Amino acid sequence: MVEFWGNVLSLVGNIVSLGIQIVLCDSFFPRKNRGNLHWLIVVAGFLVGSVFSIFVGSVHGYTLKMLFEVALYYALCIILYQSRWDRSLFVVVTSYAVLYSASYWMNNICMLLLHLTYEEYVWNIPLYSSIFLLRALVLSALALMVRKYHPPLSVGKQARAWVPLSVVFPLSTLLIIWQIYTFPNEQEIWQICLLILDVVDVVALLLLDHLEQSAANREKLIVAEERTHVQDENIQALSQAYAGQRKMTHDYRAQLSTLSGLLEQGNLEEAKAFLSEMKDRQSERILLINTHNAAIDAVLNQKGYAGQKKKIDMRFRVNDLSTLKLPRVDVTIVLANLLDNAMEACSQMPESERWVSVQILYGQGLLSISIINPSRPVQIVGGQIATTKPEPLLHGYGLRNVEDILDKYHAEYTFSFKDGRFIFTADWPDAKN
Repeated sequence: MVEFWGNVLSLVGNIVSLGIQIVLCDSFFPRKNRGNLHWLIVVAGFLVGSVFSIFVGSVHGYTLKMLFEVALYYALCIILYQSRWDRSLFVVVTSYAVLYSASYWMNNICMLLLHLTYEEYVWNIPLYSSIFLLRALVLSALALMVRKYHPPLSVGKQARAWVPLSVVFPLSTLLIIWQIYTFPNEQEIWQICLLILDVVDVVALLLLDHLEQSAANREKLIVAEERTHVQDENIQALSQAYAGQRKMTHDYRAQLSTLSGLLEQGNLEEAKAFLSEMKDRQSERILLINTHNAAIDAVLNQKGYAGQKKKIDMRFRVNDLSTLKLPRVDVTIVLANLLDNAMEACSQMPESERWVSVQILYGQGLLSISIINPSRPVQIVGGQIATTKPEPLLHGYGLRNVEDILDKYHAEYTFSFKDGRFIFTADWPDAKN
């Protein structure tokens, strides 16, 4: 009977521990999967953990059981949530250590108040079960409070300067727990050390979380400033194109009036010379690119002329984009950032090797973008381009802007460096689809 009740409490303990881990992960990380798949993985993790705890952990000792449980919780966190490995490890180990300390100290306080030995306390099934359930309720309530007041933070996978520090704390905590199992005669001393380390871990976790939030906010601000800058350039390009068109219309009317006067006076030779001069001037004003989409034309022509001034051979291949339904602001931000990056890379190359190949084609509800340019060697790590500029945090947001916008529309895109060329391609579904 006692053994059966012990297995029941062990099963309940596994459910509570896993539930608290899931609640705390919900507090710190955004989920990857919503719906049934999330909970199916949680149930599978619970079954695996319960089988190991009952049939394997009790045979091979508590150290192996502890390592397995931490590994299981960490694996579930990595599978179910969006986070870097170091933050996942920190949260999982800290929550595991706090639960472990809470169990030990609540049991000891109860034994101290009731003047019971450990054997008397454990064999008093009603008392032990009541304390066990009370502890589970209190810890579950605390976990739910954390989730209520601590919204998850999406920090991405980019490395931070404090990553080594965030790894030291959980590893130190695991070492203390291992010492508790290894030296049971000195358990009280190690439990005090673990309790102190629990407090340090919680404070450090909150502090690092604040640093992550500050870094994420700073990046969002830089991204917003970059988008504002690109939008300002696009507005200027549209304004210049509109002003140029008005001037051309005004000049064209004056030229027609002059040509008409020459013909009325019968000055055919002067009319021919004037007409020839008109053709020469108009050829200087003709658009480099004409997609029949005013906003996109303004940006492409602006970048085209800017590239020519930098002695870059701008090679465009486009078709009719007049029926494109995608928001013009997002499309122009993407194209402007990609062309700026390409021209910046080209400007570092010898003059004879400066060229940018731009292909923007629309058909069957899909906007296909391909931009190729020669470049110095580029290192791509974890889907990000490693910058060599003095302040890395202040650079690389042009491409991140592009990625954010394309991700918003579920577009497929790739970028790579091969044979001295940087290649960016994207297939962007139109908004109406």
